[in-house]
Amino acid sequence: MKIANTLLLFFILNVAGIAQIVNNNPVEIGIGPTSFNAMIIKQNKIKRIDVVIVDKPDGEVIIDKGASQGYEFDIQGRITRYYYTILNFAENEVVDIPEIRKKGNVVKAASTRSVTRYYNDTIFADIYYDQQSRIITKRVKMGAYYNSYYYEYNEKGQLIKEMHFRETNISENKNEFQLGVQNILSSETFEYIQMTPTQIKKICKNDEGREYKKAIINYDEKGNKISENYEFIVSWMRQENSYKYDTNGNVVDRNYSSNESGNIKEYTTYKFDANGVLLEEKKFKNDGLVSELSYLYDETNNLLKSKITRDHLHNSIGIVKFAYRFY
Repeated sequence: MKIANTLLLFFILNVAGIAQIVNNNPVEIGIGPTSFNAMIIKQNKIKRIDVVIVDKPDGEVIIDKGASQGYEFDIQGRITRYYYTILNFAENEVVDIPEIRKKGNVVKAASTRSVTRYYNDTIFADIYYDQQSRIITKRVKMGAYYNSYYYEYNEKGQLIKEMHFRETNISENKNEFQLGVQNILSSETFEYIQMTPTQIKKICKNDEGREYKKAIINYDEKGNKISENYEFIVSWMRQENSYKYDTNGNVVDRNYSSNESGNIKEYTTYKFDANGVLLEEKKFKNDGLVSELSYLYDETNNLLKSKITRDHLHNSIGIVKFAYRFY
């Protein structure tokens, strides 16, 4: 109970000082490619964020692959729906370029050129909350089916059950959901043991009620989660997440390690300004720099305007632009 009270106090104390629209702190349930701070969304009365993504390989022109994302929010600043595109396939096509004439003379002969067409799939998701603003359902549309996740909590607000279903929608209006066929794919339950005021043991059980994974989760005195150490019961596989924070409660260093496919180590560092606004992000894998991200903001309202990513693996730059709609 003490750690739950500490977490609540930490949240209350930091609400007024939040200045960062992008949330990089650890979350229990992921909702979309980008996580946002609900308080900033609410304060700015943001109704929707549309995201456009293009690539620029080194030495080449900008390539628009039709990649995009979108996020919808309620008046409380909570994400209620999001979508994102994934590249399905690309194909090359030869197109004809007609000749160019001036005053009846051919100044440039007809020719052909090869172009690449990109074909994307769009993934949609709807999020539902209870009266305590906890996520109780996440429904993700995958083609003709939905991957739906249902969540339950204990009196401390800890996640105690997650059920994963494959569902169909029988509503004639495809913007509304009416449950048709529902098949359960998996069910997990979670138990928590308070080891110390800042340490919790988490026991994960499968749909047969058998323990398959356990974790030791540590917090600092402010309620920040500083480490998660997972161990699988029937294998030698281990996973660890660790986090470091600045004085404003922002994550400045995030580490992940696993021995699932050899020893893998990934970590990300973050740089903030004096007001707690995220400026830079660097991602590493096995000590090699993978990418560098720069965040640019609108000077009039301090909302995120664009994100520039330098991809060192593919020698390209990703340009992400954010557009806002308001209540």
